[in-house]
Amino acid sequence: MDLVMVTSSPRRLCRVSPFLVFALFLGCGDDPDPAPAPSPPAISWEECGGGFECATFSVPVNHDAPDGRTFSIPLVRRPAAVPSARIGSLLVNPGGPGGSGVGWARGLQIFLPQPLKDRFDLVGFDPRGQAGSTPRIDCVDDLGPLIGLDPTPDDAAEQQALVAGADAFAAACEARSGELLPFVGTNHIVRDMDLLREALGDEKLTFLGFSYGTFVGAMYAETYPERVRALVLDAAIDPTVPGDRYIEGQAVAFEAELEKFLADCAADAKCAFHSGGDPQSAYDAVKAAIEASPLPAPPGGERALGPGEFVYGVARPLYDESQWKGLAEALALAAAGDGSGLLAYADDYVARSEDGSYDDSFEVYYGVISVDLPFPADPAVYQALTGELQSKAPRFGASLPATALPSARWPVPPWRSNTPVSAAGAPPILVVGGTGDPATPYAWSVSLAEQLSSGVLLTREGPGHISFLRDHTCIDQAVTDYLVDRKVPAKGTTCK
Repeated sequence: MDLVMVTSSPRRLCRVSPFLVFALFLGCGDDPDPAPAPSPPAISWEECGGGFECATFSVPVNHDAPDGRTFSIPLVRRPAAVPSARIGSLLVNPGGPGGSGVGWARGLQIFLPQPLKDRFDLVGFDPRGQAGSTPRIDCVDDLGPLIGLDPTPDDAAEQQALVAGADAFAAACEARSGELLPFVGTNHIVRDMDLLREALGDEKLTFLGFSYGTFVGAMYAETYPERVRALVLDAAIDPTVPGDRYIEGQAVAFEAELEKFLADCAADAKCAFHSGGDPQSAYDAVKAAIEASPLPAPPGGERALGPGEFVYGVARPLYDESQWKGLAEALALAAAGDGSGLLAYADDYVARSEDGSYDDSFEVYYGVISVDLPFPADPAVYQALTGELQSKAPRFGASLPATALPSARWPVPPWRSNTPVSAAGAPPILVVGGTGDPATPYAWSVSLAEQLSSGVLLTREGPGHISFLRDHTCIDQAVTDYLVDRKVPAKGTTCK
């Protein structure tokens, strides 16, 4: 999953953490079938502008003790434009984890194909512990010390600093949000979704999930296969991949995307980072300079771009080919001694505001992914993986294993092992994958479609994260036909 960066507009990429994209704690095995859920509370909708209605939805912190503490979940709904042709609700999840489904739904409705707007109530929700839900995960006020750590340590002292930083962050999360951490995994979110489905009056679920949202959809289908109407899982996560191999997959995929960017820039004399036709060497020189000494980042001069910020700053625009021009300009600025362009991208990635404050999305990301995926606890695993990637993904990928250390040191064990999902008995489920996706590699979509007993793979050839609503008519039409009529593409369908 990405640290997926979610914004309110689907034309900007959600925040799938490029690196890392992920209960009543029930032990380290997979969750057994959940106990029957109580009847959901009624939803009281109120108009809230732009044709939307808003509400809050209460769910138990512990579904197995429903009379205890609750989460308040924000909801937003835009009713179907043609009530007489209404099919039901279309629930959406933008990814993350940490993104606001409420904000995403408001942006999504602008670009959604008209047949979907006509025939579905568009419904967004902020999952438990995330975004506008209350209570929510909160760990630290200043992420700077964690973000600023050198992800490719040159000596034992730097390696120890990485581990100490991860331990300090995990301990801070336990201190501030320890009571919530066992209850924010996707196993609990899908139970919330099923209560919401019932409260909305839908016999079965229609769902559109992006990036981490594909994991939510897959886990819902695995838990409630008989309650699925139609699921679109766009930019899929492979549930069989453990945390360290999750990071390795992203490392190789991001490296490949960076190489495509550099090759594209080398072939275009107008590219701001053309560097006489050799942007590869220019990139290596910028990276080495920042490793040696942080780069000043005017205006003001109070901040600098170090190795940690450099990784996030390069990652952010690699999600979307339309941002390559901006990446070239930021790298050219860095080559001239000014790190402000890349630092701005890094700030956007980790949700740092101009006043120096951060929202909680980065903490939420770790809170959820660290219990959704099994991460080896030994820091030596990630140190060894960094060494492996120095040879096969040296420009960028070797920096990513360090980002998994907070998950490796997390105070709450995972609720599941990396077992396949099948959702036996579910109707056809549409999995959409892009061949050049850096955050959720295409192989993961292929794997998920094969695991699901009714999985159908739709392929998009090309770079970038997420395929639906990205100006690909072939993809948009296929997804629309599936959601409305449950018509699946022919086996092997590829959109170019």
